[in-house]
Amino acid sequence: MPVRENLPPTANQAANIGKKKLYSDSAARNAPVILEVLSQYLPDKGKVLEIASGTGQHCAFFAKTFCNLEWQPSDIDPKRLDSIKAYITETNQANINMPISLDATAENWAKKINTYNVIIAINIFHLISNKEMKSLIRESSLALQTSSYFVIYGPFMRGGELTSDQDIKFHTSLIECDPDLGYKDDFDILDEIEANNLSPEAVIEMPSNNLMFIAKK
Repeated sequence: MPVRENLPPTANQAANIGKKKLYSDSAARNAPVILEVLSQYLPDKGKVLEIASGTGQHCAFFAKTFCNLEWQPSDIDPKRLDSIKAYITETNQANINMPISLDATAENWAKKINTYNVIIAINIFHLISNKEMKSLIRESSLALQTSSYFVIYGPFMRGGELTSDQDIKFHTSLIECDPDLGYKDDFDILDEIEANNLSPEAVIEMPSNNLMFIAKK
Protein backbone atom coordinates (compact mmCIF):
# COMPACT_ATOMS: atom_id res chain seq x y z
CA MET A 1 0.00 0.00 0.00
CA PRO A 2 1.23 3.55 -0.60
CA VAL A 3 2.21 5.51 2.49
CA ARG A 4 -0.84 7.54 3.56
CA GLU A 5 -0.34 10.54 5.81
CA ASN A 6 -4.00 11.56 6.19
CA LEU A 7 -5.26 8.69 8.32
CA PRO A 8 -7.22 9.33 11.52
CA PRO A 9 -5.30 8.92 14.82
CA THR A 10 -7.14 5.65 15.55
CA ALA A 11 -5.61 4.11 12.42
CA ASN A 12 -2.06 5.05 13.30
CA GLN A 13 -1.51 4.19 16.95
CA ALA A 14 2.17 3.19 16.86
CA ALA A 15 4.25 5.04 19.45
CA ASN A 16 7.97 5.66 19.20
CA ILE A 17 9.68 3.88 22.11
CA GLY A 18 13.26 4.71 21.16
CA LYS A 19 16.04 3.24 19.03
CA LYS A 20 13.75 3.50 15.97
CA LYS A 21 11.32 1.00 17.53
CA LEU A 22 7.59 1.61 17.22
CA TYR A 23 5.07 0.01 19.55
CA SER A 24 1.39 -0.71 18.97
CA ASP A 25 -0.91 -1.76 21.81
CA SER A 26 -3.25 -3.47 19.34
CA ALA A 27 -0.40 -5.48 17.79
CA ALA A 28 0.70 -6.65 21.23
CA ARG A 29 -2.87 -7.50 22.14
CA ASN A 30 -3.86 -9.42 19.01
CA ALA A 31 -0.59 -11.30 18.38
CA PRO A 32 -1.37 -14.18 20.81
CA VAL A 33 -4.88 -14.79 19.44
CA ILE A 34 -3.65 -14.66 15.84
CA LEU A 35 -0.85 -17.07 16.73
CA GLU A 36 -3.39 -19.50 18.18
CA VAL A 37 -5.18 -19.71 14.84
CA LEU A 38 -1.96 -19.79 12.82
CA SER A 39 -0.81 -22.82 14.79
CA GLN A 40 -3.67 -24.79 13.22
CA TYR A 41 -2.65 -24.01 9.64
CA LEU A 42 1.02 -23.14 9.30
CA PRO A 43 3.30 -25.86 7.91
CA ASP A 44 6.20 -27.32 9.87
CA LYS A 45 8.69 -25.85 7.41
CA GLY A 46 8.65 -23.26 4.66
CA LYS A 47 8.70 -19.53 3.97
CA VAL A 48 6.24 -16.93 5.25
CA LEU A 49 5.74 -13.45 3.79
CA GLU A 50 4.08 -10.90 6.06
CA ILE A 51 2.54 -8.04 4.10
CA ALA A 52 2.62 -4.56 5.67
CA SER A 53 4.42 -5.76 8.79
CA GLY A 54 4.03 -2.40 10.48
CA THR A 55 5.97 -2.06 13.73
CA GLY A 56 7.53 -5.52 13.43
CA GLN A 57 5.95 -6.84 16.62
CA HIS A 58 4.01 -9.59 14.87
CA CYS A 59 6.86 -11.18 12.95
CA ALA A 60 9.13 -11.02 16.00
CA PHE A 61 6.44 -12.67 18.13
CA PHE A 62 5.46 -15.35 15.61
CA ALA A 63 9.02 -16.31 14.68
CA LYS A 64 9.79 -17.34 18.27
CA THR A 65 7.02 -19.96 18.17
CA PHE A 66 7.34 -21.06 14.54
CA CYS A 67 11.11 -21.33 14.62
CA ASN A 68 11.29 -23.78 11.71
CA LEU A 69 9.66 -21.29 9.36
CA GLU A 70 11.60 -18.59 7.52
CA TRP A 71 9.87 -15.24 8.06
CA GLN A 72 10.04 -12.41 5.55
CA PRO A 73 8.55 -9.14 6.85
CA SER A 74 7.79 -6.28 4.48
CA ASP A 75 6.46 -2.74 4.43
CA ILE A 76 6.58 0.39 2.31
CA ASP A 77 6.98 2.98 5.09
CA PRO A 78 10.66 3.74 5.86
CA LYS A 79 9.92 4.39 9.56
CA ARG A 80 8.22 1.02 9.87
CA LEU A 81 11.01 -0.72 8.00
CA ASP A 82 13.43 0.74 10.54
CA SER A 83 11.22 -0.45 13.39
CA ILE A 84 11.03 -3.96 11.96
CA LYS A 85 14.82 -4.05 11.71
CA ALA A 86 15.08 -2.96 15.35
CA TYR A 87 12.77 -5.76 16.53
CA ILE A 88 14.65 -8.33 14.47
CA THR A 89 17.96 -7.21 15.91
CA GLU A 90 16.56 -7.27 19.44
CA THR A 91 14.98 -10.73 19.17
CA ASN A 92 18.08 -12.21 17.51
CA GLN A 93 15.96 -14.86 15.79
CA ALA A 94 17.88 -16.55 12.99
CA ASN A 95 14.65 -17.40 11.13
CA ILE A 96 13.63 -13.77 10.42
CA ASN A 97 15.04 -12.02 7.36
CA MET A 98 15.56 -8.30 7.28
CA PRO A 99 12.45 -6.60 5.85
CA ILE A 100 11.97 -5.87 2.19
CA SER A 101 10.36 -2.72 0.82
CA LEU A 102 7.13 -3.91 -0.77
CA ASP A 103 3.93 -2.19 -1.83
CA ALA A 104 1.63 -5.20 -1.85
CA THR A 105 -1.12 -3.22 -3.58
CA ALA A 106 1.05 -2.54 -6.64
CA GLU A 107 0.76 -4.43 -9.91
CA ASN A 108 3.08 -7.34 -10.74
CA TRP A 109 5.07 -7.48 -7.51
CA ALA A 110 4.61 -11.26 -7.36
CA LYS A 111 6.86 -11.62 -10.41
CA LYS A 112 9.71 -9.84 -8.64
CA ILE A 113 9.96 -11.91 -5.44
CA ASN A 114 10.27 -15.52 -4.33
CA THR A 115 7.22 -17.70 -3.86
CA TYR A 116 5.99 -18.50 -0.37
CA ASN A 117 4.24 -21.23 1.59
CA VAL A 118 2.23 -18.70 3.60
CA ILE A 119 1.33 -15.05 3.09
CA ILE A 120 -0.14 -13.09 6.01
CA ALA A 121 -1.87 -9.70 5.87
CA ILE A 122 -2.86 -8.20 9.22
CA ASN A 123 -4.93 -5.02 9.68
CA ILE A 124 -4.40 -3.67 6.19
CA PHE A 125 -7.63 -4.07 4.21
CA HIS A 126 -9.51 -1.20 5.85
CA LEU A 127 -6.58 1.09 4.98
CA ILE A 128 -6.63 0.46 1.22
CA SER A 129 -9.10 1.02 -1.60
CA ASN A 130 -11.22 -1.66 -3.25
CA LYS A 131 -8.96 -1.57 -6.30
CA GLU A 132 -5.91 -2.02 -4.09
CA MET A 133 -7.63 -4.83 -2.20
CA LYS A 134 -8.22 -6.73 -5.43
CA SER A 135 -4.62 -6.22 -6.51
CA LEU A 136 -3.28 -7.38 -3.15
CA ILE A 137 -5.28 -10.61 -3.22
CA ARG A 138 -4.43 -11.29 -6.88
CA GLU A 139 -0.71 -10.75 -6.43
CA SER A 140 -0.64 -12.72 -3.17
CA SER A 141 -2.21 -15.70 -4.92
CA LEU A 142 0.44 -15.51 -7.64
CA ALA A 143 3.20 -15.37 -5.02
CA LEU A 144 1.97 -18.52 -3.25
CA GLN A 145 3.22 -21.99 -3.98
CA THR A 146 0.72 -24.80 -4.50
CA SER A 147 -0.88 -26.12 -1.29
CA SER A 148 -0.05 -22.88 0.51
CA TYR A 149 -2.09 -20.55 2.72
CA PHE A 150 -3.19 -16.93 2.49
CA VAL A 151 -4.20 -15.47 5.85
CA ILE A 152 -6.10 -12.20 6.33
CA TYR A 153 -6.92 -10.58 9.68
CA GLY A 154 -8.70 -7.35 10.51
CA PRO A 155 -12.01 -5.51 10.86
CA PHE A 156 -14.65 -6.19 8.19
CA MET A 157 -18.31 -5.67 7.47
CA ARG A 158 -20.59 -8.70 7.76
CA GLY A 159 -22.94 -8.93 4.79
CA GLY A 160 -22.56 -5.22 4.10
CA GLU A 161 -23.29 -4.20 7.69
CA LEU A 162 -21.11 -2.65 10.38
CA THR A 163 -21.93 -4.64 13.49
CA SER A 164 -20.83 -2.43 16.40
CA ASP A 165 -20.84 1.23 17.37
CA GLN A 166 -17.04 1.19 17.55
CA ASP A 167 -16.81 -0.18 14.01
CA ILE A 168 -19.23 2.46 12.72
CA LYS A 169 -17.16 5.21 14.34
CA PHE A 170 -13.84 3.88 13.01
CA HIS A 171 -15.16 3.23 9.50
CA THR A 172 -16.66 6.72 9.38
CA SER A 173 -13.37 8.31 10.48
CA LEU A 174 -11.56 6.46 7.69
CA ILE A 175 -13.88 7.45 4.86
CA GLU A 176 -13.96 11.06 6.09
CA CYS A 177 -10.19 11.14 5.56
CA ASP A 178 -10.34 9.27 2.26
CA PRO A 179 -13.57 7.97 0.67
CA ASP A 180 -11.63 5.08 -0.91
CA LEU A 181 -10.73 3.64 2.48
CA GLY A 182 -12.87 1.90 5.09
CA TYR A 183 -14.08 -1.55 6.03
CA LYS A 184 -14.41 -4.12 3.25
CA ASP A 185 -17.30 -6.58 3.19
CA ASP A 186 -16.61 -10.18 4.14
CA PHE A 187 -18.50 -11.44 1.08
CA ASP A 188 -16.38 -9.27 -1.23
CA ILE A 189 -13.21 -10.69 0.30
CA LEU A 190 -14.47 -14.23 -0.23
CA ASP A 191 -15.44 -13.43 -3.82
CA GLU A 192 -11.94 -12.11 -4.56
CA ILE A 193 -10.33 -15.10 -2.87
CA GLU A 194 -12.29 -17.51 -5.05
CA ALA A 195 -11.71 -15.42 -8.19
CA ASN A 196 -7.96 -15.81 -7.73
CA ASN A 197 -7.64 -19.59 -7.54
CA LEU A 198 -7.83 -19.72 -3.76
CA SER A 199 -10.22 -21.86 -1.74
CA PRO A 200 -11.73 -20.44 1.46
CA GLU A 201 -10.92 -22.80 4.32
CA ALA A 202 -12.34 -20.83 7.23
CA VAL A 203 -13.71 -17.46 8.33
CA ILE A 204 -13.09 -17.13 12.04
CA GLU A 205 -14.62 -14.63 14.46
CA MET A 206 -11.84 -13.03 16.49
CA PRO A 207 -11.72 -10.75 19.55
CA SER A 208 -12.62 -7.05 19.17
CA ASN A 209 -15.04 -7.93 16.37
CA ASN A 210 -12.28 -8.82 13.90
CA LEU A 211 -12.32 -11.61 11.32
CA MET A 212 -9.63 -14.02 10.18
CA PHE A 213 -9.83 -15.51 6.68
CA ILE A 214 -7.90 -18.67 5.86
CA ALA A 215 -7.59 -19.51 2.16
CA LYS A 216 -5.64 -22.30 0.49
CA LYS A 217 -4.13 -22.41 -2.97
